Amino acid sequence: MNKDARKRRLPKRHVIPQKKESAILAKLQSNKKYLIFAIVAILAAIPFSLGKYFELSTPGPYDSGAYVYSAKHILDGAVIGVDEKPSAQLGTLLVNMLGVRLFGFSETGPKLIQGILQAAALVLMFIAIYKLFGTLPVAVSVIVASTYLSAPLIAKFGNVKEQYMIAFMVMSISCFVLRQLGGGWWWAVLAGAFVIWAPLFKQTGASAMAAIGLFVLIQPLFKHKSWKQTASDIGLLAAGAVIAIAPAFIWLLTSHNGQMLPYAFIWKPIISSLTSSPQDPEIKPIEHEKEPNTPQDKPAEKGLLTKLLPGYVSESWLALEPKERQEVVRRVFRYYKLLILPIALAIGAIAVRIVKLINRVVSAKKVKKINYDRFVFLFTVWWLLDMAFVWISPRSYEQYYLPLNASGAMLGAYLIGAYTNLLANPVNKNVWRVVGLIGLLVMIGMSWHIFFGIEKSPHTGGPYGEKRRGYAQKLKEIANRKKGAKGYWEIVSEYIRNDSKESDTIYVWGWVPGIYVQAQRLSPVPEAFEGTMHTLSPKVLSKKIEAMVSTFEKKPPKFIVDTHKVHFPWDRPPLELWPQTQRGFLPLDKKTIDKYDADYAQMLHEKIEPDEALRYKAMQPFREFVMNNYQIAETSQYVKAKNGRLFHRMFGENVLFVRK
Repeated sequence: MNKDARKRRLPKRHVIPQKKESAILAKLQSNKKYLIFAIVAILAAIPFSLGKYFELSTPGPYDSGAYVYSAKHILDGAVIGVDEKPSAQLGTLLVNMLGVRLFGFSETGPKLIQGILQAAALVLMFIAIYKLFGTLPVAVSVIVASTYLSAPLIAKFGNVKEQYMIAFMVMSISCFVLRQLGGGWWWAVLAGAFVIWAPLFKQTGASAMAAIGLFVLIQPLFKHKSWKQTASDIGLLAAGAVIAIAPAFIWLLTSHNGQMLPYAFIWKPIISSLTSSPQDPEIKPIEHEKEPNTPQDKPAEKGLLTKLLPGYVSESWLALEPKERQEVVRRVFRYYKLLILPIALAIGAIAVRIVKLINRVVSAKKVKKINYDRFVFLFTVWWLLDMAFVWISPRSYEQYYLPLNASGAMLGAYLIGAYTNLLANPVNKNVWRVVGLIGLLVMIGMSWHIFFGIEKSPHTGGPYGEKRRGYAQKLKEIANRKKGAKGYWEIVSEYIRNDSKESDTIYVWGWVPGIYVQAQRLSPVPEAFEGTMHTLSPKVLSKKIEAMVSTFEKKPPKFIVDTHKVHFPWDRPPLELWPQTQRGFLPLDKKTIDKYDADYAQMLHEKIEPDEALRYKAMQPFREFVMNNYQIAETSQYVKAKNGRLFHRMFGENVLFVRK
């Protein structure tokens, strides 16, 4: 082959045509994008999977057990409001009913459904944030959300109403964003369907609803949308809400006498105020001697709190002294400190947006608007409301702090988006890379305790004496459970299950409803659990006790468990069903019992508050019923603890009574 022939063939062997080269580069870019997506998905899936593993491996003694119990009872034919009075909101109840229907009388079904809903929320969040801000922002946002929403620090035992609520809020906000970015009309319908259900798991889900509503209304004011487009958005959102909620209305009206109708907490007070008559008799509290700093000294405050807040919340605030209210403030800020990463991302995003707005006003040059700037308002309203709503109740349980992590993560994506814009600028690119690396290290430092535990209780501020509540500690806890470690409440549940028939009933005094689920037994009374005995008025508690004892006399449960759980406010002794003295359980002697009751009530009156003494008196019919009709199970197994109280070798603080 001559030299000229070789030259003619070289381009075909070594030079790639321009079109083909562009196609190859596009394919490489596409493959790179999918590789990044896969890495983000794996990094988000690790904490998410660990969280689900923790939840499925750990039975819930508290709220989760209550939800599963109510679901089982209703599926067995109980009528809401008559045979069963659930503690769950409608959304939580329905999800638990579906879970129990599919997987039986256990927490497995609801927890699996919760996991599916959360996974769907994270996927929709990924799509929405990616379309808004790009790859790096969506990576940070989704990983932070997955990590914190699954964190043992605040995620509790699974089957938590806040987690359901968050899933529906995230799905609604994500669908709404996709609609605003030019998506089909069905995205708005889906957003309306999801957002209408969020408050039906917990009322604070209204934060997403408020954010969407305000955002829609301001769009035409800032020329982002026409009034016609705004009207269309409102109509589609409303249509989705009606379609999603109508079946629940029909079911409740036809099967449960209209009990638990959606949004009753809004329309019932309105109807009540319109239909109430001035001649209606006023229900007055029991008269008794007053002492300083008790709720009875603050009638104006009591009236205001009752109007503004649900009874459960207002009664909780009224039960606290001023010093205890100050401790609530400190407790909230202790949790804020532990959740500093999502909070810092959110604050940073708001700060960047404010700086941009100021720059646009003062700059001589016309600053170009970025399409996603307007969505900061949506996320900010949502996040600020989530931050504020943790202050509503003084109980400040750890799961109250879950929602602000989802909204904070989505808002924080704007901050990372602003950083990627700086990184894309060739000027000072290396400097911004160093800033990004430092920022990554700071983020790791801010979240270190989430993975490796904390040494002080955020609830009390006191030291644990060891590191707890991180991913690492939770893995060890699960490992110990697999070796046979169990809580006392689980052991007493197993005892009941093994020593009773399926048709036998039980009753658990105190907020440990998980005993019903683990024991696989139901209660003969509509309110199978009580956790507000120290905040109810003595009159209300007395009526509850009378109704319960009346039912027990007709249908006595085989077992009654006194859990001795300390309830809010956490400075009062449990209202025992069989009182203990330094010498042991109170003997069945009327004279001794009368003297003990008088002395104990006087102590409560002086050291706690007069109402607590009246609550103890209201409990008397229940104590008498237990002491006269039941005996203490396994009495030989009790030992005296340092505080003089008797603890069972197997059951711990739980006292198990069996019918004579």
